[in-house]
Amino acid sequence: MASGLTYILDPCDLQLYDISVQVARFSSSHLPQERRELAKFRVEEGPNKQDQMEEALTGAFHKIDDMLRSGHYAAEVLALTNPGFSQGGGMVPAPRTADAHNAGCTACVCCITDTQIVTANAGDSRAVLCRGGKAIPLSEDHKPNDAREKRRIQAAGGWVESCGAGQHRVNGNLNLSRALGDLEYKKDHTRRPDEQIICSTPDVTFRDRDLENDEFLVICCDGVWDVKTNQQAVDFLRQRLPPVDAAEDRALELAVEALLDDCVSPDLRETHGLGGDNMTAVVVLLKPPSKARAEVAKTGTRSSKDVELPKVQLVSCTARPGGSAPSEAFTGCPSSGSVQVRLQLPRGFPARDVSVFLAEDKALLQVALREPSEGGPQMRSETFELQKWLPEASVLSLPGSPAKFTSSSGRLRLALCWTKPASRTCEP
Repeated sequence: MASGLTYILDPCDLQLYDISVQVARFSSSHLPQERRELAKFRVEEGPNKQDQMEEALTGAFHKIDDMLRSGHYAAEVLALTNPGFSQGGGMVPAPRTADAHNAGCTACVCCITDTQIVTANAGDSRAVLCRGGKAIPLSEDHKPNDAREKRRIQAAGGWVESCGAGQHRVNGNLNLSRALGDLEYKKDHTRRPDEQIICSTPDVTFRDRDLENDEFLVICCDGVWDVKTNQQAVDFLRQRLPPVDAAEDRALELAVEALLDDCVSPDLRETHGLGGDNMTAVVVLLKPPSKARAEVAKTGTRSSKDVELPKVQLVSCTARPGGSAPSEAFTGCPSSGSVQVRLQLPRGFPARDVSVFLAEDKALLQVALREPSEGGPQMRSETFELQKWLPEASVLSLPGSPAKFTSSSGRLRLALCWTKPASRTCEP
């Protein structure tokens, strides 16, 4: 049974991204340790255990701000920066400051015990539990326009500025109201840490575990939640995550990579900037195979452990109208577009032994692998139905560009085309 500490920290200010990354890495290094130290002395069994746990987590978050403010850890923070990188033919140097006054990060921490999931959140990262296929939020985003947050900001001398399109910023800058770091907004020594313009005080929630139905936990930053709802993210992952007793690191990586890839905008102008933020995600499996997988296993003559897993897996399939926007954003009635397909093959499989077939009228994609054997090469294939990802009444056609296959990673990428017959286009 999964238990322990899971957390995600997301840089707040993209204009000061490298410094914010330093703060996030410093916090991820020290936050678990501070939480353990405080809990060691404060949390005891009894009726007040939840209050003591909340106090310990809140103290750990505040302690991070104290450490960043003290200056004693400046060398450590600076050492956590990204290296310089190449841009436009020249090297962009790494930042030479460890100042957390104008940089910070969100923090969403989940303490998973045998009986509860305790979540401490400061900022707009979010934890969501999948329970029997239903998305259950474990935290609330801290946004400047929230009534409670706005009252605190204004009482501390700050203001909330509307920037249009549902965007609100504290003092015209930060689009969240709680964070670690960002010490420039925490300088009023007459106020408690939870009364500052930007505070690091977490909201702490307690959720009893349902050991029969709790499937997995997903924690993401706002770059994901700006694009997907809680239920959309849970549904997307649930279709791709392996069961706990058959999970491998690579299978989990592929599921999370597919989620992030699906959130990336193909054209920021079309999506009005959504899908262009930095994205971070953590997934924790909590239980054995889901009921759906168990039912599938029971229909066979062999146990689920004896069933050979397919060697080709469909990672993601995204249809775009005219090649511009994800299928979820279809507007009007486009007559053509493209379908981006990502598949995972065995690593190291030679390209010469991979064949791809397309049944255009049925929207079926078949990937065949030629495998050596004692009696000579044998063909093994997997077939995928793509129609459910296509607009209604559309037809697939061969790609205009060749497939891209990387043998070392086993990744196969296809760009197919779809069209609607003239007789099936929308009525004016």
